[in-house]
Order: sequence, then structure tokens, then C-alpha cells
Amino acid sequence: MIGRTVGKYKILDQIGEGGMGVVYRAEHVVLGSPAAVKVLLAKYTLDAGVVDRFFHEAKAASGIRHVGIVEVFDYGRLANNQAYIAMELLRGESLAEFIARNGGRVAYQVGAQIAMQMLAALDAAHVVGVIHRDIKPDNVMLVPDSSAPGGIRVKILDFGIAKLLGERGSRRAKTHGGAILGTPAYMAPEQCKGGGTVDARADLYATGCILFEMLAGRPPFVAEGEGEVIAMHIYEPPPRLTALSRGAPVELDALLAKMLQKSPDDRVPSAAWALAALERVTLPPLGRVEIIVPAASPGSAGARSNADALRSEIDRGQFAVSLPKSPREGLPKWVPIAVLVVALVIAVVAIFVIGGSGHPLAPK
Repeated sequence: MIGRTVGKYKILDQIGEGGMGVVYRAEHVVLGSPAAVKVLLAKYTLDAGVVDRFFHEAKAASGIRHVGIVEVFDYGRLANNQAYIAMELLRGESLAEFIARNGGRVAYQVGAQIAMQMLAALDAAHVVGVIHRDIKPDNVMLVPDSSAPGGIRVKILDFGIAKLLGERGSRRAKTHGGAILGTPAYMAPEQCKGGGTVDARADLYATGCILFEMLAGRPPFVAEGEGEVIAMHIYEPPPRLTALSRGAPVELDALLAKMLQKSPDDRVPSAAWALAALERVTLPPLGRVEIIVPAASPGSAGARSNADALRSEIDRGQFAVSLPKSPREGLPKWVPIAVLVVALVIAVVAIFVIGGSGHPLAPK
């Protein structure tokens, strides 16, 4: 695929691979703007259900229009009938990587800020009738953004199993054929039961699970097997944050308890409601948040401009990043020393010249 043109985008290199597709870094053939192109594996080309789900991701994400939702540019099929989606290229790290890099838990104000941005993005999705249904740390990206609090911008991606409210006249999403869709550690009880109705409050339950994990160092329910975790979501009461995280704000503990209620009717009613409640929690000011950004490939088109933009952010102290230097960057260590020696010689010569010229400032 490297070097080929997919739609309006030229493939530059591969940046990821999953069970169903491969993700490439690309650029627009005319504008040169960066993009990520996800190509469905050839073996799924003839599976109409998989292809529909793949294109469903593009349809769901493109209808939201929010800074916290990955932007979709285009989608279609290759000459061999493989499906592809062209979307915004995100340079940062997943929330799962961020949590692991910070030892399994993060500061209250950092976790709250991440959750608030997630809730704002989910509110935008829910307003236009899109339920994600697979909110988990791997589907949340953190990218550097100097305009966001702490220099961190949250992006929600992978709407592959999202449900569009209003399809076929229904206002509630249903799983197909009784299948359980989602990731067990973050699935709402109604999802875990399978075959039932699932609405936007399932996303809020998942967000509560993620916030709990960020602050407590583990998801609400942990077991060896996925079946055990599913049963715990359905039958066991969730632990309290204050029981696992000493000094946790009581308002935060109460909000999480409400987000993790078994019945959707007892849960927070909307993302906007949860966001407003989280904003009222008293927390220390949010400082600078460090995000690890993978270095751009030096040989790729547009890599230097991206790198330069990132370095300008580093100079303003917004975030940490490791990037390759160009051959012109940096000077030999002896240069500053040589400059200092030359300056001293000039100063000494100037003193002697002034001393022998009868200048009023010359020593008597």
C-alpha cells in the first residue's frame, strides 16, 4: 500500500494494525494535509455485515462535528473492493497508554479534566443521536493542544459499533441477534445482558468506569474471566472511590456512584448533567500535563513542518515530546567556548587602546 493513492490521499507509511484493518499515515495529493487512512482487511471484503459496520463508523463520526470527536474526511472502496476511511491524523497517545505510563492512576484534577472533555464530546454525539457503545481507554486519544486546559486535548474515536438513534423509527439502540457488543470492563449492565435496549446512558456508565479506573488505579470490576466481569456489572454493587483512593473528594465519589448505577433510570440522565456536576467538584488547579507524541518519520513528506509546529509548542512549555533533529539543528560544543574567548580578547585589546589614547576614561 505504501506509495499508492487511496481516494484523494497518498499512503506514506503504516502506523497501526488491528484484527480487522490496517491504519496508514497519508497526505492529501493536492493540499499536502495529513490524514490517517484505515483500510479494511481483504478477507472481510465479501462480508456485507463487516463492511456495513466499517462504513457505519464513518457515517456516525462525520455527523457529530465536535473538537473532541475524530474528524472523518472521506470513505469508499479501493479498486480491489476493499473498504477504507480517511480521517484526522492524531499524534499523541491513547488514554490506556497514558494511564499505564503514570503507574495505573492519575491525579484527581487530571482525571477530572479528561472525563470532562469526554463528556462534552459524548454530549455532542448524543445530541445528534449517536451512541458510541464501546467507550474504553483504547478508544480515547490524548493529543497536545495548547488551547486546551493543561495543554491536553481528548479525542474519542472508533465508532465501529456506534448506534444511530432513530434508525428504522426506533429511539433506542438494540444489539443484533442478541450479540453482546462492547468491552466487558466498561460495559453497562444493560449491555452485558445482551439483546436489551441500550441508550446514551450506557456511554455514561462506561465513562464512569474509566474515571473510576484513572483515580482508583483499577476498573470498578476486576476478575480473571470476561464472563465473571459481565456478571459483576449485572449483579454486584460497584465499589466506592473513597474505599480505594484515600482523600478522594466526596463530591467526586458521589458522582461516580451515580454514574455506575445498575439501572439506567437511576444513573445520571445525560452527559451534560454529568459534565456540570463534575465541573462543580472542588479540585486543585490543573497544571501542565505531559503527553508522549511519537516522532514523525524523517523521510516522509510533511514531517518537518509537523515537527516544527510541535517544537514551537514545547518552547511554550505545553508538553513533552521526542522528535528527530534535522542535520542543521544543534552546534558543536566548542563553538560557545570559542565565542567567549574571542569576546575576552576583544575586551582586553579595547582596554589597552583606550589606556594609550588619552581617553578621559583611561586609567591615570
